[in-house]
Amino acid sequence: YRLLIRPMSDASFDLVDDVENVCHFPYVELPQMAGFEAYRGREVSVGEHELNLYTARTAVDDLDPETDLGLHIWPGTHVMAWLLLQLEGRGALAGKSCLDVGCGSGFVGLLASLAGCQETVLSDCEAKALSLASVNLEANMDAVARDGHSVRVAALAWGSKAVDETGGLFDLVLLSEVLYVAQPRCVPWVLDSNDLASLAHLAQAKLSPDGEAWVTYGNRENCGKQFCDAVEAACLNVEEVLVEDIVPSEILCRPSARVLHRVKVYRLTHRK
Repeated sequence: YRLLIRPMSDASFDLVDDVENVCHFPYVELPQMAGFEAYRGREVSVGEHELNLYTARTAVDDLDPETDLGLHIWPGTHVMAWLLLQLEGRGALAGKSCLDVGCGSGFVGLLASLAGCQETVLSDCEAKALSLASVNLEANMDAVARDGHSVRVAALAWGSKAVDETGGLFDLVLLSEVLYVAQPRCVPWVLDSNDLASLAHLAQAKLSPDGEAWVTYGNRENCGKQFCDAVEAACLNVEEVLVEDIVPSEILCRPSARVLHRVKVYRLTHRK
């Protein structure tokens, strides 16, 4: 079995309400970049920020579910973007260090940098994701440099193949759409308990004492409690935040945004 997600054209954004790989932010298409025919380029407007974003041109159902799903953006990615705009508005990002875990395209981490984070690391365990994140970093380097911020790409994995090239602790740890079952083998779908425990301990290990980690979970498996139990076992506090308190109501009322309502948002902090 594979995670089946029906592709759609730009013109059908408001006609289909069950598709996950939809861009909910305004954008314009970018010219095709020589040598990167496998990627689709868009200039995406997120709040007051403009990002050049390249994602896989391949339809989602044609990607390798074990290695390539990070090459698209997902419902939880959008929710994390709106969350970052909220944090920016509170002045909570200025001067902070940020780790984007399972960065995929790098969209979330790059937005965090533009929104105020002084130092950002885009991290993933998949070679294709690291390559795409590097492409998107280069495409946005002028904006990053203009703000005087630093962004780099580094390998990070947890579990049996753990690797960490990110260094140090971070004030802000972002985990967007890193919880999912790529190839369901049972019904109902269940997240892997060992993977959850490893991820929770990673968040605990990379988070600075007074920092906060934010998780956006697509909730396809309805395993929010399973995740929260793993987080608490890793000696972290966990607080759920309603997606309705993050995503603007005018977005949530669109038929194409129905999948956003399912997203779970969690704030993690160290126990004092």
